Amino acid sequence: MARRNNGSDVNRRALDIWQAPPDSGEPLVCLATTFTFDATFFETECLGRFLQMDTHPTETESVGYLIEREEKLAAARVAVFVDRRHATEKESLRWDVLPVLVPRASLHAKVAVLCWADFVRVIVSSANLTEVAYRKNVEVCGSVEASRAEGGAVSAIRACLDFFGIVMDMAVGREDRRGPKIRAREALASVRSRVRNWPDTVSAREAPVPLFSGPRRPVFPQLQRLWLPASPPRTACVVAPFYEPAPGDRRVAKALIGALAERGKREVCFDVPCADQPDGRLRVYASKGMVHEAAASCDVEVGRVKDEQAGESRPLHAKEIWLENDSDRLVMIGSSNFTIAGLGLATSHANLEANLVYRTRQGDRDYAAIEGAWPDVEDECLDLEDARLIWEPAGGDQGGNEGAAALPAAFQEALYSPGKEPTIRILLGDDLPKTWAIAIPNGSVLLSGVDETTAGEHSVPWLEQTPPFVLQVSWTTTAGEPRLTGWPVNVDDPSCLPPPDALRDLTLEELVEVLGSTRPLPQAVIEVLRKRKRGPVPDDSPLNPLKRVNTEAYLLRRTKRVALALDRLRERLERPVLTREALDWRLQGPIGPAALARAFLREASQPGEAAFFLAELALSLKRVNPGVAAEGGLEKAVIQQCVADCIKRLQIDAVAQLAPEVGPEMAAYVDAALSEALK
Repeated sequence: MARRNNGSDVNRRALDIWQAPPDSGEPLVCLATTFTFDATFFETECLGRFLQMDTHPTETESVGYLIEREEKLAAARVAVFVDRRHATEKESLRWDVLPVLVPRASLHAKVAVLCWADFVRVIVSSANLTEVAYRKNVEVCGSVEASRAEGGAVSAIRACLDFFGIVMDMAVGREDRRGPKIRAREALASVRSRVRNWPDTVSAREAPVPLFSGPRRPVFPQLQRLWLPASPPRTACVVAPFYEPAPGDRRVAKALIGALAERGKREVCFDVPCADQPDGRLRVYASKGMVHEAAASCDVEVGRVKDEQAGESRPLHAKEIWLENDSDRLVMIGSSNFTIAGLGLATSHANLEANLVYRTRQGDRDYAAIEGAWPDVEDECLDLEDARLIWEPAGGDQGGNEGAAALPAAFQEALYSPGKEPTIRILLGDDLPKTWAIAIPNGSVLLSGVDETTAGEHSVPWLEQTPPFVLQVSWTTTAGEPRLTGWPVNVDDPSCLPPPDALRDLTLEELVEVLGSTRPLPQAVIEVLRKRKRGPVPDDSPLNPLKRVNTEAYLLRRTKRVALALDRLRERLERPVLTREALDWRLQGPIGPAALARAFLREASQPGEAAFFLAELALSLKRVNPGVAAEGGLEKAVIQQCVADCIKRLQIDAVAQLAPEVGPEMAAYVDAALSEALK
């Protein structure tokens, strides 16, 4: 039997696949699923690459990172769907965490839809969204892609989007009002719409085929339908970190054998992780019953996956199933462990799993190259009759019901409502635990069973300055065991979120300098704040220009700087925009026309100065090309209307500033400029 101990170097950094390809356009949508979750790693490493972030919290001043994150996330939709028991973390209210409850099983799929303006990539892998998965484990991942210009695997992408619809159906939360589930549905629909007319240019044999399993969707019947050759497969190879324990181990072995030829020679290879024991024995992380079942009708080998991969000690977490004969090969990679739940063999407790299937034939370019995806295995197979072998599958992340206790389903949704009087809206369902409490981490209790709180929605005033990302829920199980876990908080309306503290009180001169800078926004803000920290130039300094010019000359110089800032502001407003929230952030946010207008009104030093600059700002908004911004997906008419509403507010404020002391020429210019802007 051929071994796959090839040592091929296809070890690429898994994070690289989150990077935007050249000419992909603005980041618009990121939807991801995972079993376990590391919110900090996801935001800084995965999401940072998708968003094309120039800053990093460990390499940049923190304010620069926060500002760029706010700006990029205001223009994109991001949602992570996490198995309920592991949905306990969050890093920002700008992106959503949606817990998913799969009846008697788990959300175990690892899929990410990355949509830029002109390119869509779907990643399917064995890797959870954690640092351990991406930086330490042996994982396997693949992708399907398409671009506006060249097309691609559009049918495969649509199949992945359909799977996300199933995941969303099982996500916790309401859909009868604005909130994270509605945003996720809209984001999914926007990706569908974007790829609708892109050409499907990848042939059926060349394209990896997404394979999703779950209740009533077992893996092996789907694999059999995807096997194209007339001659059936005669060899099956499996590698996985988790195998079904007894007594179900024989069942999964039978399912595998059922995918092979019914007559003639058949071979089965299981490559498994092992661990040397202090007493000289070897623990094999698989069940001997599985091997005996396969050996009853097939030639069987069991190989030991090397502890060291690519020169490093790396735990195995990759999952693969290969079916082949003398000429053809079918390879499935993804999230399915070799378990009943992972392979969907029992409808009562089948995980939601995601895999990619590659079909190749000898002579194809990818036939030999794909072998590099198999982990390195020891040359010698295990002696199946060796008494020193301890056959015992691993526990832990099998994607079953083991592990952390899930937050009870009665705790349905926690939403933050920003505004003048911020509140936390907590939605509770029936069947609450007898004893429970919801609190601020290391802080006061918001709601509890002691207060006889019942099912329904409860609004709790939020008195803290910083909005919460996570609440803490404690409860007692029916067996009397205490439990404690985090509960991520989402926001009902991201456009109403306050800006970072560093952007709340920028002066007019600082705003003009930031907008007029050729540097990226975070760097421009950092430089402005550094200048503020150094303090103003002393009034008696010979370098102080205000000591040497009259107010008219000063106004002229400010006008030149403002003109440059307004031109750059127009360019920012013409960047592709996907959502109404993103457009509102650009118009009403801390570096937008609304903030600039407030600064003009607040800091005008001469009669008519505020009216003049407001009129100039209105003209700049009139010059915004909504068709360019609409390339992001938001309707052109919506953009036109929002910009027009902003111009009308500027007109009202400008007219209010035309006091009698304003000269007739200035008043006439303001009136003419506003009339032109309102056309």
